[in-house]
Amino acid sequence: MKTNLNSAFLLILIVLAGICAYLVFKPFLVALFLAFIISQLFRKWYEKINRKFGNRPSLASLTLCIILFFILVIPFLITGSLVANEVANLYQTVQKTDWQSQLNSLSNSPALKILGIDIAKDFNLQNAVAQNSSTIIPGIKNISNFAFSIIGKIYVSTSSFIFMTFVVFFSLYYLFKDGDAIIKKIMALSPLRNNEEGQLLKNFIAISKATLKGSLVIAIIQGILMALIFWVTGVESPVLWGSITIVVALIPLLGAALIWFPVGLIMLFLGNIWQALVIMIFGALVISLIDNILRPKLVGKETSLHPLLVFFSTIGGIALFGLVGILLGPVIVVLLISLLDIYQIEFKNELEKMNQ
Repeated sequence: MKTNLNSAFLLILIVLAGICAYLVFKPFLVALFLAFIISQLFRKWYEKINRKFGNRPSLASLTLCIILFFILVIPFLITGSLVANEVANLYQTVQKTDWQSQLNSLSNSPALKILGIDIAKDFNLQNAVAQNSSTIIPGIKNISNFAFSIIGKIYVSTSSFIFMTFVVFFSLYYLFKDGDAIIKKIMALSPLRNNEEGQLLKNFIAISKATLKGSLVIAIIQGILMALIFWVTGVESPVLWGSITIVVALIPLLGAALIWFPVGLIMLFLGNIWQALVIMIFGALVISLIDNILRPKLVGKETSLHPLLVFFSTIGGIALFGLVGILLGPVIVVLLISLLDIYQIEFKNELEKMNQ
């Protein structure tokens, strides 16, 4: 009786302490989770650097953190700055543009003339513009105002980004240096078998690598190529469109085509024939096909996560965690699937009896 009371009291204390600890760590959970993922992804880098430094974990961890800062954070800051400048310029352009004359001049598009379409005659453009300009033009300007408000939010959240970056890299330093000991401590406290814990960790690392290489890296490559081709063909705000492409490219089947195809059509209707053809051809033969070429080489058989699950976990992760959800979403899903696999093995006999 006394032993049961002691166990129950200890369990209650652990639960209460766990709740308090959760509340304390809640603001940093995403950063800690992200730091743990990064530490596992670049574990081999740390081991190589540590061997070159003659087994000096602290120095090796600090060196790798500095390297990763320049690889991961600096390009993000530069891109964010360029996007903010382009959105500001786009806002000014929209405010200064005479949209009434722009809508009227659309009927003179060479592409429409080639197709035999006379918008002014077939669609009564002049009357449509006259009747709807009071809503169309302010609508366009409202969109630009919304885009400009995003810049304000970006600058407001800069301090939060700097703080979270500090938390990630501060945690990363100790996770590289003491990561193995931390994992062993957790595994020792876990009631799961060692082989089950090992498989869980293996799946976690595999899906993290596959998501990073098979989704994020390919999306970044597509975004860079999109920005480059838009810059060559004279499309405004190429870095902004390239950044949007990185997010859109995560959508299976369509992906980057949601960007280059409409832009190509717009360029065609504006009379920029060669630019439109270059965008269309390059988008179809290079940007969209690069996924099929690179994904098998980068990912191989590292993950069996279904593309549908990748899609929903990525979109859901972005909605819940922001941009870091691109990585966190699929990882959380694969952890659930791995736990369900362990459950299926552990209770195989009981499940077979229930399903008879």
